Order: sequence, then C-alpha cells, then structure tokens
Amino acid sequence: MGSQSNDTLNKKPREKSALYPAVSISDCYEFIKQIDSLGGKSVSYASILNLMGLTSPTTKSFLSRIGASKQFGFITTGSSTAQLTDLARRILYPSSGEVERQKLLIEAFSNPPLYAKLIGRFKDKAVPASGQLGNILMNEYRIIKQVKDNAAKCFLDSANYLGLLSNGVLCMDNVGEQPQSIVFSQEEQSEKLDSAESLQEVNNFTHPQEEGYLFEIPTMGKKTARFYIPDGVTEKDIDYIKLYIEKMLPVFLDNLKTEL
Repeated sequence: MGSQSNDTLNKKPREKSALYPAVSISDCYEFIKQIDSLGGKSVSYASILNLMGLTSPTTKSFLSRIGASKQFGFITTGSSTAQLTDLARRILYPSSGEVERQKLLIEAFSNPPLYAKLIGRFKDKAVPASGQLGNILMNEYRIIKQVKDNAAKCFLDSANYLGLLSNGVLCMDNVGEQPQSIVFSQEEQSEKLDSAESLQEVNNFTHPQEEGYLFEIPTMGKKTARFYIPDGVTEKDIDYIKLYIEKMLPVFLDNLKTEL
C-alpha cells in the first residue's frame, strides 16, 4: 500500500499541449460537408460516426475533426451533437460563388488562437519549414513535443490549401495576385574586366540612372551575369525575391547546365 501510494505521488502529471488544430482546414471542410448531409442542426455524434465508418466517439480522427472544426468556427457542440455555424453555412452555400467561399475559408483560417498568433508573426514573411516551425511551436507556443510536428504540418497544409503561401511567404492580403517576375540573364560584356575590378563589382549594387539596382557577377569566360531589380521595390518584395532566389535559382542553373 505504502509503495503504491509513493508511486502515485511520484508519478508525473501528463503534459498538456496548448490548443491547436490537429487536422488541416481542408479536412474540416470535408467534415462539415458530412455534417451538412445529415441536416446540419443538432446532428448526433452517432450519426456522424456512422457516416464516417467509425464506432467510437473517442476515435482520434473523429475528435481531431470535432476539435479543429470548432477552432475554425465551423461548428458548435453540446450533448454529443454538432451544429453548423453561420460561417460554415455561408462557406457551403456562398451567395457569390467560389470567390466568396475562398474569402470565408481564409477568415476561418485566422480563427484558431494559435493560427492568429502565427499569422501575426509571419504575415508577409517567409514561413519556416515544417521541422523548424515545429520547434518554434514547442519552444514559444507551448505545443508539446509529441504533437509539434503535426501542428506545424497542419498549419502549412491549411495555408497551402488556401493558396496563402507564395514561394514560402505567407500572403494574407494579396490572395490571387501574381508575384512580380524575376528574370535571370547572361550578357556578354564588351570590354574585358580586370579580375580585381570584377570582384569589386560582385560586392556592390549599382544604380543605373536611378531606375533600379543592378548586381553583376563575373564569369570565368570574361562575361557577366546580371541581376536587375527595378526601382520602387518594398521590403516585402526584397524578402520575396531572396526566398525565390534561394528556391528557384539552383533549379534554373541545373536546367541551364543540361542545355549547354
């Protein structure tokens, strides 16, 4: 008896995670379609489980969808029933078609408390890769280790589903806009460049007639690769260009090698 009591006292309490959507918004969208097919109002858990081919209301996939759908503002629950919210109904039956549905889904994406914080932090900035984002969630947002990777994946999956990630940058205000083109080109240089001067060119931006910014990289064959950024770019544009270069320039160069 004494030993069991000591074991009970020494047993560590189970670590509890901060609230997060355990499935993506696309999974929740499909889930509310199922609830709607059953009437949408005071639909019993038993009816939803039967439609999903499940038997127990404690099944992880069911609880995850119930919890995440509540966080997105799609449903309310009570007495083992689920009811669609007005937001969910407007998403399922938009008055103005797909454009309205998309805007409403993006509105719902901002509803979970965790996502509201992440949007505030990463809006118009590059979102870290899933592994790094998971560590951030654990270290700064009280998401426990066991679920941090799934929490990060669900956030990224939801943002991708809604078209909010443009080359890794979280763009909440310009959904549907096309990013500005970035052109990489190689041009012959008419005059031979002294190697010391060429290296100096690499470390400096030039301002041709104040119309933009030209970055030159000398090649081994006395030619120059040039990268031009137009005048008037914003800090957001610079972040986007940097990320685009990091992701797309290696692909461009590898494809160029195959053509040479």
